[in-house]
Amino acid sequence: MYLAVGDVVRDRRDMALGIVARVYDVDRRVVLAVPGSVPRAVFAEDLDVVSRYTPPMTTRLRLMGAYFFLLALVASYVAAHSVHSLGGNSLLMVLAALGAYEPFGIGFRWYQRLTGPRRFRV
Repeated sequence: MYLAVGDVVRDRRDMALGIVARVYDVDRRVVLAVPGSVPRAVFAEDLDVVSRYTPPMTTRLRLMGAYFFLLALVASYVAAHSVHSLGGNSLLMVLAALGAYEPFGIGFRWYQRLTGPRRFRV
């Protein structure tokens, strides 16, 4: 199971909801911050993930998204125009445009994954 600091988890022993405060890789323990209680250490096997922590988009991430989107539009236009000038039909133009657009979408998703919160395997 992969956990990040800030994930909301449920302890199976008493069904208490808590937020992951710290992860210990050595003995597979996780420190939970339970509202109205003291922090407690729980084994990772006793947890169910309720929701993942996703930080809000920063200005830098928004700008990178716009940059990737504009590059993808230019690449898809060039691909579709090239197919059209070579005499391809409209279906081939659409497929070429999608094929040129998708690597930029994949690249942005990987950029988000690499710069996002770190997940620990416990």
